Amino acid sequence: MGVDIKEVLYSTLDKIGKERIRIEVINEIEMSESRCNEILEECKKKMGNELTDESLVNLCEALVHFLLTASMLPSERKVSWKGVELDLVVPSVKMLNKSPDKALVIQIIKGESELRKISYARSIQPYDENIWTVSAKRINTNHKNYYVGPRSFPFSSIILDINKFLVHKGDRGLKLLHGE
Repeated sequence: MGVDIKEVLYSTLDKIGKERIRIEVINEIEMSESRCNEILEECKKKMGNELTDESLVNLCEALVHFLLTASMLPSERKVSWKGVELDLVVPSVKMLNKSPDKALVIQIIKGESELRKISYARSIQPYDENIWTVSAKRINTNHKNYYVGPRSFPFSSIILDINKFLVHKGDRGLKLLHGE
């Protein structure tokens, strides 16, 4: 039947404290990397035998959405633009349209059959370096590939790298607002 990924993730987040995580990553974005690793490891333990590549990438997708929200980094999720389905656009589709050099397209690759999502992204994002992928295991691509593992671009560094991208491109980066 499979494990409920969101239930596993949110029970782990509740255990650590969602508000605590939010405050930590807002005050010190570097904390996102260690928290991400901690959350992933705890969830992987809870999933046990039900941990598959598909469940792992679903966990990564849910976790990146949570961390983007917690860190207050601007993003749009699950959008369709010019007939192309995009998993994540940073900071926005408006920026992708106006200045594609200042926008990231991040595609979640859940298996071999979804590799085509990279070429779809290339059809609307002319800057190859601004197309990133997230997967359970390393995939063969010329784009940054964030996956669960220690080499190249480990998944746990994605929030830091998104923030660096935004700061480098002149977007506000982290908004240091406390409270809502």
